[in-house]
Amino acid sequence: MGVVFIQQNIDMKKFLWVIGGVLMLWGIPLSGQQSVAPEIPESAVRMTKVSGQVVDENTGDGIPLATISVTGLGWGTVCDMKGYFKVEVPVNQPAELTVRSVGYETKTLVLESDVTGNLVVRLKKSLLNLDEVTVTGTRTEKTVAETPVMTRIVPSEVLQRNDFESMIDVLEYNIPGLRFNTDPRGNNIQVQGLENSYILILVDGERLSTTPGGPIDFDRLTTSNIRKIEVLKGAASALYGSSAMGMVINIITDTPKRPIEGWAKVRYGKNNDLQLDAGVGMKYKGFYAQTLFNRTSSDGYDLTPETPESFTENPSHNMSIEEKLGWNNQHSRVTVKGSLYWGEVENPWESTAPTHYRSLTKTLQVNAEHAFNDRYKLYGTYAGDFYTRKTVYDFLDIPDSTNAWSHEQTVRLVDEFKPWENLVIVKGFEWNGTKNYNKMQYGKEKTTRNMDDANLFAQVDWMIFDDLEVIGGFRYTHNSEFGSAFTPKVNVMYSPGSFKIRAGYSRGFKTPGLTELYSDFNMGSVSHNIGNPDLKAEHSDYFSVSGEYTWQGRLMLTAEVYQNTVDNKINSYNVDIEDPEPGELGTELRYENVKGVRIRGAEATATYYPVSALLLRASYAFCDALNKETGLQLSGNSKHAMNWTASLHGKLLKHEGAVTLSGRWDSKRISKSRRTETDDFGQDVEVITTRTKPGYTMWKLTAQYTPWTWKYMRLSVTGGVDNLFDFVDTSITYDPGRRFFGSLILRF
Repeated sequence: MGVVFIQQNIDMKKFLWVIGGVLMLWGIPLSGQQSVAPEIPESAVRMTKVSGQVVDENTGDGIPLATISVTGLGWGTVCDMKGYFKVEVPVNQPAELTVRSVGYETKTLVLESDVTGNLVVRLKKSLLNLDEVTVTGTRTEKTVAETPVMTRIVPSEVLQRNDFESMIDVLEYNIPGLRFNTDPRGNNIQVQGLENSYILILVDGERLSTTPGGPIDFDRLTTSNIRKIEVLKGAASALYGSSAMGMVINIITDTPKRPIEGWAKVRYGKNNDLQLDAGVGMKYKGFYAQTLFNRTSSDGYDLTPETPESFTENPSHNMSIEEKLGWNNQHSRVTVKGSLYWGEVENPWESTAPTHYRSLTKTLQVNAEHAFNDRYKLYGTYAGDFYTRKTVYDFLDIPDSTNAWSHEQTVRLVDEFKPWENLVIVKGFEWNGTKNYNKMQYGKEKTTRNMDDANLFAQVDWMIFDDLEVIGGFRYTHNSEFGSAFTPKVNVMYSPGSFKIRAGYSRGFKTPGLTELYSDFNMGSVSHNIGNPDLKAEHSDYFSVSGEYTWQGRLMLTAEVYQNTVDNKINSYNVDIEDPEPGELGTELRYENVKGVRIRGAEATATYYPVSALLLRASYAFCDALNKETGLQLSGNSKHAMNWTASLHGKLLKHEGAVTLSGRWDSKRISKSRRTETDDFGQDVEVITTRTKPGYTMWKLTAQYTPWTWKYMRLSVTGGVDNLFDFVDTSITYDPGRRFFGSLILRF
């Protein structure tokens, strides 16, 4: 009954991998089904409506927009602004309801078949959101408090209260030690000593394409429909394969919960930064549909007017549209998501570069899930992300050498088997394919490059005692270019009282990128990239120990120490060339394997609610990233970093509001680059150049107010200041300085 997607250009070897993996996975767990009670026929289930109210346990006030889900049936509802709800439940069997709301403990209750109305659900305050469900760390649903894998969550209310300018701002202000470095190739992430290519970006659990020869285009990611962001630091190759060596960021989007709902938002800021967001969704029993629209534009800015041929930040225009469809019943769930993103970046007329860069991204995701019974589930996924870039010269007729595209595709089949209440086994098969076309990037020899891998993975989650849990797993990968790799992992959590102690080991694996292997790309005065087809795959060993303490649902302290050793890490370096062509830089950027890199660090976070309406949070990150071969710090690494937030939220003049002050600080960054030069005697010598960027601090102030509500409708006004103290230093950051912004959002 399974459906396997097979791309037309998959050869017979790949096809056999797929079939073998599917048969292997299909056959193992089915033998255990006989011991499980048979499923209830769908025809025997009749439904009735239950109504009630969700209230605060202490005050008795209704809790607005609390969510109600019916366990095992895949549907639910959302309370109105006074906490009232209606939901359908079976009449011939007990119904289990799960009730959640931000700032409260999750509550599960079982309803007898004769309950139909006047139900009052009382929730207890829990400001730390420890009942938030996470999936990224284990690929199974577990609350934050239950998972042995340290997972950081950025909830939707944080995004709404701060009204962040972009996804880059979201990550920098909320993830300790994470920063973006801007260079001619784009915005590159730096975290725990590792850069962009070691960080896996997911949307709803599926990877995104990078730009051809560069990082992910973060302009295509909006904050309008995000339910939460889950962050997993350290090597996660056992679950997510190559590239998940430094961190996994999973952006989880929202789906409709009521018969009809939606929003419309407009945000305006300095440099004519304009954002338009709109979305509408509907839900009827087991069906839902959602349409999203986003439009952004900016005039850009220039912090170096002495160079009129370039902007610091180029003018841009972006637009995206997305459609989601879903259906579910008692046992099955199917979701389909398709999106289209169009972007354009302009260069100044004085520039010798192209007039425009135009990009087009098409995404398709199909997910299917079937629960054979309460112990065995089967998941199937196809995900395709197709990124295309067009370089446009207004006054020149350039052939398709100016086109480039990057395609990422995934086929996955996973089963989840629960032989006992305290044991969950997850195993699966996955195929990933990467294919790039770039005539300019790869030279004239071969313009299309591709790489794929086939994977088998398994994980065992065993609750040995009520306060002791162990998760162990592995992934076996066969890469088309670099052969096989085995990446195990193990995580342990011990929970004595209000404390949680976690420890883990994971093996990382990363293949060189197609750009690092095959590029031959001359960017004129920027760089000339030369690939190295002899590069080896990278491996890492990541160890971590963390402690967590909670007190009365108001205080949470976390601390973590880690060590990451990377073998064969790929570094870039410059080589001088003789007699460069006019307009060229005179150097070539090349790639090589480094014998070893040792990264040690520590992170700590304190979250405190002195009163229910006031949130105080501070985090600190230390990272010592050393190239063991040269004894030098890894370029761009900041040894010390801090983030902090103070948010006051609650009722003001009888309406909801919030004022949030956020900040981030980086210590000095030392960048050390190596280049090969020819001395006076004709010998090649290595020259180490050290550049130091001083530390700096950024502040953000946001105020939000909801002056009008009616039933499910809310009108919110937000205003604020980015870079509150107007810090501008082009030697450190390309931030344009203080900028005011305002937004208006209507939800219904």
